[in-house]
Amino acid sequence: MSAVPAATELDDYRVRTAFGRFATGVAFVTAEVDSVPLGLIVSTFTAVSLAPPLVSFCPGRSSLTWRRMRRAGRFAVHVLGADDGGFARRAAAPGAERFAEPLPDALAVIECDLEAEHPAGDHSIVVGHVRDLQLSAAADPLVYFAGGFGVFHPTEKEQSCP
Repeated sequence: MSAVPAATELDDYRVRTAFGRFATGVAFVTAEVDSVPLGLIVSTFTAVSLAPPLVSFCPGRSSLTWRRMRRAGRFAVHVLGADDGGFARRAAAPGAERFAEPLPDALAVIECDLEAEHPAGDHSIVVGHVRDLQLSAAADPLVYFAGGFGVFHPTEKEQSCP
């Protein structure tokens, strides 16, 4: 009979490091409440469904910005491009003045109505119903990996879908 390896302890550092090994895109989620623009940087944005068109992102449950933003009942997701790393770094800091500079030209802007919000540990899963979108000609995304921002270099190009 072989020995079963002892379970490794899941400390916060190891979990964060493992999760950080998954490359993600970076988005700036915005909303306006009482004529005040609000926004937060997320690396948790994802498409959920094509029919109906749904997206999601996961703000921290302790985020004061998201608590204010949800009151709008809608939000816009600005998918950041490769040149937006400096903006993302500055805007990600707690208490940052996220609208002190012009918003970067996004690869896509996806406008959503707040469809649902689900608690999930120390974060929430926010689901948005896509109502409108704009696409730019730029195609180089900003990527977040292992705690840093970078650029995606495709190794192959996918053929266009019919």
